[in-house]
Amino acid sequence: MKNKKLYLFDIDGTLILGNKPINGAEDIITEIRRKGKKFMLFTNNSSRTRLEYVEKFKKMNIEIFEEEIVTAGYMLGEYLIEKKTSPSVYLVGTKSLKKLLEDMGVKIVEEPQKINGKYDVDYVAVALDSELNYQKITTACELLSEGVEYVAANPDFVYPVEGGKFLPDCGSICKMLEYAVKRKPLFLGKPSREILDYCIKKNGVSKEETVIIGDRLYTDIACGYDNGCDTILVLTGESKREDIKDSPYKPDVILESIKDIKI
Repeated sequence: MKNKKLYLFDIDGTLILGNKPINGAEDIITEIRRKGKKFMLFTNNSSRTRLEYVEKFKKMNIEIFEEEIVTAGYMLGEYLIEKKTSPSVYLVGTKSLKKLLEDMGVKIVEEPQKINGKYDVDYVAVALDSELNYQKITTACELLSEGVEYVAANPDFVYPVEGGKFLPDCGSICKMLEYAVKRKPLFLGKPSREILDYCIKKNGVSKEETVIIGDRLYTDIACGYDNGCDTILVLTGESKREDIKDSPYKPDVILESIKDIKI
């Protein structure tokens, strides 16, 4: 992968686990910059803003700039404002994501009301929500049962943290809603092409000049597999070597950790 110009890194399970960097994270970022190449962090974790990620990495002594990060939450906002000027949204997501979307021009409706027989929201939007409660689920079910349009930040069922443990992600919340209302959302994070196209266009490179590095077969590796980019699977997060045999998404390279990548 030494001929690549753009390196796209997943975050959770690839560069960090919880609040700790994975061995080699700082070194590989430094090496990419030293060689004059480009990188971006693109994550399906929608619970934080890009600036919050900058601060998170700063605490780990890793310098990342806001423009070097794109999140599924950011792509959710891009999609909503592209579809409609000042869209109104019922959000199942964190306060941080709410602020991000509002700053982008999205109207967040916390207590939807029926007006002339129709709810006053254009979309139900679901993301990773560490502040989830049953009232949010109840309201989302009501709106979805009434036919309100449905989008979600990312399909990941879990995200990895320290100690080899996993916590529920956006995909798990959407699966719960699916059981209740028999509807699936339009997912906007990896592996959809929107987030990949954003990174490639921003850096002025081609897909052939880009490599995706991540720990999930069905999001990170699928994103490259479906869209013509080379991929590197690292075994520090969700996917294990034995998972590859049964996956339709085969990585081009399998490494134990990002410390093994040669720039």
